Amino acid sequence: MTTFLAAYDLESLELGLRAAEAVAAVHRRHNQPATFFVLGLLLERDGPRYRDILDDPLFDLQTHTYSHKMLKSSGPHGPAVSLEEMEEEVARGKQLVEDTFGRECLGLRTGCGFHQGLQGLPERLDILWRNGIRFVSSDLRGPFDSIPAGLTQAYWYEADGYPELLEIPAHGWHDNVLKGYTQNITLFPPLYPFAIPQQIPTTVDGAFAHEKLWVDQAIAEGLEFFSPCLHPWSLYRFDPQIGTVDRMLDYLGERGIPVSTYADLYRRWASR
Repeated sequence: MTTFLAAYDLESLELGLRAAEAVAAVHRRHNQPATFFVLGLLLERDGPRYRDILDDPLFDLQTHTYSHKMLKSSGPHGPAVSLEEMEEEVARGKQLVEDTFGRECLGLRTGCGFHQGLQGLPERLDILWRNGIRFVSSDLRGPFDSIPAGLTQAYWYEADGYPELLEIPAHGWHDNVLKGYTQNITLFPPLYPFAIPQQIPTTVDGAFAHEKLWVDQAIAEGLEFFSPCLHPWSLYRFDPQIGTVDRMLDYLGERGIPVSTYADLYRRWASR
């Protein structure tokens, strides 16, 4: 059965707190878990307030790096930082999560994401591994770093010399790009026939209808998991009630689709 991995990139200094509170409230109302990848800068500025909002057994807290710098060169977003800068991005971001929430941080979501993640970059994977990162979510885009991303499933970085470092990709549109808040190249022809919407969603019903297409496709293909790339600031700007997520959690419940976290998926793979 396909599992829905609910995950959110918390990265907005302006809307972060309000958006985190709104998304967390929806998940608590449904009693469903979620992963929050939290930018270190947010915790450095407002750590106790984020702890009050997110320190809940329902929630998995991981790092979104310290300041969202590029860990790999990207056509849309520019060159990668040096290895020395990456070391700081990883170590400082991870430490802030652990200090704020009093939990071990094993996972990292890169800023922006890349086609094929960090494959072929053993020196960068080494930085993750030495800093205690055991799963990374960096494979978030289609060919040429386009959006939407395909339905790539999890894989180990064995070919790069890190057989116990797991990549957990995210899928589909980055919601901020789907809604027109952020520009990015899209692939044409699309990876899937439904991938390019006829118009930018302007209502909760429209946004949910498009996200539902991806869930249904993942289920139809019998995939292990589906994980959309969601940003609380974008969800909140679109609808402060976070209605798209509310509708999705209702739909998953109706279909009996389990909701899980990235840490839970990592633990399942690590125990195989």
